[in-house]
Amino acid sequence: MVVRLDAGRDAVRAYVQEHASRGLRHVRSLIADDNNKLFTLIGDLSEEESRAVTSANEWSVFETLRHLSASLDRGKTRLEVLSSGQPYVSPPMTAGQMGDVEYASFDELRRACEAVIAAIDVVLERADPARGLELTAEHIAFGPFNWLEWAVYSHHVHIHDHIGQIEAICGQLRA
Repeated sequence: MVVRLDAGRDAVRAYVQEHASRGLRHVRSLIADDNNKLFTLIGDLSEEESRAVTSANEWSVFETLRHLSASLDRGKTRLEVLSSGQPYVSPPMTAGQMGDVEYASFDELRRACEAVIAAIDVVLERADPARGLELTAEHIAFGPFNWLEWAVYSHHVHIHDHIGQIEAICGQLRA
């Protein structure tokens, strides 16, 4: 079972460190499974459904995916820098930030997410699993992570949390 973000700093850090310690192949498998689940969930949503706000969540699927798109893009840059053995300084952030990119349609947003997820996979495929692990970057709530821990957190734990939101929204849309 994936740790919930509201389980607290110690629980999230322990989960992230445990899975990162299993190595890059394991981490890539976790990420791939979550990405497949995400795109299966949203694959047949219409534009109207993607923008519906339900009582299950204050965000629509569109807004949740927009937040993920911004997060994924930042995560890709962080992974590139840290896994290359260079220090990374996080830009100022606030939790839940949506990002500045406007998307004309849900389809455009979905394609943008697919593209950044594919780019993240390339970064992880090329990463040397032993390089740069001594370097860390701060998370606003959970403290310092090295690049492999960031991969677990950003591209598995964080995504999984939003998959839960999307599942709840889709459940209400289809009820």
